Amino acid sequence: MSSVCLVIPSNPFDRYFIQLPLDAVTAAGQLRAAGHSVTIWDQRLQDAPADAGPFDVLVVYSAIADRAQCYPLDLGPVRAAVERAVARFPTARTVAVGPHGTQLPESTRADLAVDHVAVGETDSATVGAVADLLAGVEDRILCDRSTPHNLLDSPAPRPKPYPAVPLDSFAFPAFDLVPTADYTAEVISGGLPLPGPCGMVLAARGCTYGCTYCHLPFGTRMRTQPLDRVVAEIDAQQEAGLKFVFFLDYVFGINRTIYGDLCQRLEGRDLGWVGQTRAEMVLKSDVTQWARAGCQGMWLGAESPAVADTGVHKRVTEEQIKQAVLKLRDAGIVPFAFVLMGLPGDEACISGRLVDWAADLPAWFGINQLFLRPGTTLYDQLAPAHNGGRTPTTWREVEEVTRHYRATYPTDLDAQQQRLTELPNFLGNSIVPTAG
Repeated sequence: MSSVCLVIPSNPFDRYFIQLPLDAVTAAGQLRAAGHSVTIWDQRLQDAPADAGPFDVLVVYSAIADRAQCYPLDLGPVRAAVERAVARFPTARTVAVGPHGTQLPESTRADLAVDHVAVGETDSATVGAVADLLAGVEDRILCDRSTPHNLLDSPAPRPKPYPAVPLDSFAFPAFDLVPTADYTAEVISGGLPLPGPCGMVLAARGCTYGCTYCHLPFGTRMRTQPLDRVVAEIDAQQEAGLKFVFFLDYVFGINRTIYGDLCQRLEGRDLGWVGQTRAEMVLKSDVTQWARAGCQGMWLGAESPAVADTGVHKRVTEEQIKQAVLKLRDAGIVPFAFVLMGLPGDEACISGRLVDWAADLPAWFGINQLFLRPGTTLYDQLAPAHNGGRTPTTWREVEEVTRHYRATYPTDLDAQQQRLTELPNFLGNSIVPTAG
């Protein structure tokens, strides 16, 4: 039997929430079913792993499932986690999984100083890489750092992605390996969003929409878990003491039959939950059924009142966003809106109208400035022009692409973001813990 440690790094997002690493507990369940001894070291909550080791393999997650769609470009926190883990367990082989290695495997290996990188969906890549490493098979994982490759020369052979494990074949997640009740997200109390104990559920993977700025770690095909499995995962988290969960599904309600059946299964369970979807989906759905099933909050990818005119293939109108927000509110569901600053040609952002629109939106909102992320169509379209005509090959170049894009944007995005954060319905003003 081999011993494996899955390492979850700390990151700046911890100041808001520390969300359950669902992909790690899913991979851990599968590895344990295969006969391995598995430990999860969540460095956000634990100074040291529960098992003293030694370990045969350390698997480091560059971005857990909740952060994979909007993964950060800065690998510094992940590198710190690798250094901390290797210092404690110097004989273990190291492998990185996550969106960074999947998009730029060679640069990720070099930046993190790990032995290997595995490409593919994080939980499946974890399972496949551990099996291959322990069997001495390395044709799917990047070669170790003893054979460095000059990134500016011809690219190294790209490792093949590990195939996704069928969702009905995964063993049950190993929730017992993490302090489940200590994870947090936005929960609703007295009609207001607050940071509180919250689990994580992923009933369906994938997104069939084609927004060009969006990174889709699960691809564009929708894959649904068996409902019995979804409910069993919720049961396990409730039994661990959680009364609230977050549905990570990218478009909740997209399949009316499946989500209708799910909502029926959730009624009367004393469970509160928040999800995320699109304005069009809200307008097509019976959101009162969501509310009866325990939905207390729903995020909308609003982005901007002018997003439909920006050429990023998100054709939701300002009026649709408003009507969706009002429909949720009328059903007793707290509406949240993602606001994305810096979309190409966004007249609302360039003119500053974005701030007035957000102020008048009867919803809480969160802010992101646009990142040009490898793995998105928008990155492929714009990155070379901000990198001397050449597609970046390192994460440092990728970071510079976004910096240059923002510096040349027709308005001061940082100044506009500051104005947005001063609005009373900016979510950060509600959920960030106050000093003392």
